[in-house]
Amino acid sequence: MQDLKAIFDIGNGYIKGALIGKDEEKTIVLAKEMVKTKGMRKGKILDSDDFLMSLSAIIESFHKKLGDDYLDQVFVGISHPDMLISRMHEQKRVMTERITHDDINHLSKIVSDISGQANYEIIKIIPVHWVIDDNRKEKDPLGLTAKKLELVADVFMVPKSFYNNLVEVFDKVSLRVVDIVPTILWVSEVVVDFDLKDLWSCVIDIGANQTTMAVYEEGTPMSYFVLPVGGEDVTRDISLGLQVDIKEAEEIKKRFGQAPTTDKPDLDMPIDQSFLTEIIWARYEQIFGLCEEHLVELERDARLPGGVFLVWGGVKTDGVDAIAKSTFKLATFFGKD
Repeated sequence: MQDLKAIFDIGNGYIKGALIGKDEEKTIVLAKEMVKTKGMRKGKILDSDDFLMSLSAIIESFHKKLGDDYLDQVFVGISHPDMLISRMHEQKRVMTERITHDDINHLSKIVSDISGQANYEIIKIIPVHWVIDDNRKEKDPLGLTAKKLELVADVFMVPKSFYNNLVEVFDKVSLRVVDIVPTILWVSEVVVDFDLKDLWSCVIDIGANQTTMAVYEEGTPMSYFVLPVGGEDVTRDISLGLQVDIKEAEEIKKRFGQAPTTDKPDLDMPIDQSFLTEIIWARYEQIFGLCEEHLVELERDARLPGGVFLVWGGVKTDGVDAIAKSTFKLATFFGKD
């Protein structure tokens, strides 16, 4: 087996892993695993040993699948309630007739140097586009004739303490992390094809402790938005409203939770369905309402022909798409896991 890669998505609720390899030039998924995240709460690794146990459970299953093969590369996707995303603009004069690698690398370094913030670690700098001579956008400017070059890039940062703890845990299991990617980036690539991005659309990723939104127009990201509210807040609301403990509230959410529908109620249900529905509706209405406010700021409210795509565990409660449609007044779809 060639080019073995392990991909880990580190969530506050679950760690998901996939083992990918090449067999006769074909990329194949060899294994998938998902375990509940232990030792981490709201983006903070509180107990590195417990967190390591969750990670090790996936790694051990991969090792059984690999046999004597060696795991070459590890890629990590992360979501974080305190993630910062900044859009940077920097420009320089082109000293030669055509744009060179030196021009591109120089601007990228400037963005990296000036965008950092105290107690935060930059995990990814993604060029949105390049501007040639103040009037022409390009995805790849290398070799083009120009006098001035501008880089427009999105910079993704997470708290340094979280970053350091994460890298340390992978070091303990002797795995080298090749790249750390914000989950919203690869989720958007999987869920929304180029045509839908070109039409204007948005992806809303609801995790355990955060909601992240990416808005696309003309094939490129227009904006990102991070909200430190997620599926666990729904569970907490149910716990308080029904006066049950958190574990029971989570079970109630999974078994009986739903937004208002025309379906007949379950007569064997041991709780007040209408009250539970009100609790769930209120929290998701808040989450989508704040996302809608961001679209209003962008002047894109009710103006995304490609629609809204909902992904991850926080959208699995029945009827969440109905709340989204009611809020955004747009076509709404569930993305793939």
